[in-house]
Amino acid sequence: MRPPPPPPEKKVQFKVEDEVEAFYSDGWWEGAIIAEHSGGKFAVFLRGFDEQIVLEEKDLRLPVQWVKGKWEPRFEQFTQGMQVEVLTDEDGLKGAWFAATIIEPSGEDKYLIEYKTLRNDDDTEFLREVIRACNIRPCPPEIIVVDGFKVWDAVDAYYNEGWWVGVIAKSVKHDNLTHRGKSRILDESAAPEASCLHLKVVLKWKTVN
Repeated sequence: MRPPPPPPEKKVQFKVEDEVEAFYSDGWWEGAIIAEHSGGKFAVFLRGFDEQIVLEEKDLRLPVQWVKGKWEPRFEQFTQGMQVEVLTDEDGLKGAWFAATIIEPSGEDKYLIEYKTLRNDDDTEFLREVIRACNIRPCPPEIIVVDGFKVWDAVDAYYNEGWWVGVIAKSVKHDNLTHRGKSRILDESAAPEASCLHLKVVLKWKTVN
């Protein structure tokens, strides 16, 4: 439990790529502004909904956290050398999470990262990009599925160097010893089906102040 944050001392001029808290569906959600519309409205990508919502300026506020009885600016989420996963908007890879390392902060709520599987166009080194904090998450913990996955289970499937959200379409024998799920990738830009040996439980990263 915490008291409501105080109003800002001066009017906030929101802009594209700002990290914000947005009032939507009877609560405050963390997100980032991705576009500005006329009439004082903004398109905001909300982490809890994995989609963009158009909201009025009055429904936005700067992120703060309640620490030891007072409100403070939100803490630095990611530190140099931290192992993370990154959500990309690149054509053909949109919707997948890729393993990466935090190199350093790069402006407000942005980080320079180095992918662990994606390489540059010359294939001489691993690709580096500046990514918004809202598209970065810590590496999820490993969860052991005792009874194995079943058909229609939602999973993260390792395919094309990244982790994609999908569902188990069917289970097939592999080398007469193990089973692998045939995962149907939900993102339309990816292959509609992929046989995957590496599956894990779907988890969502949600920051709590």
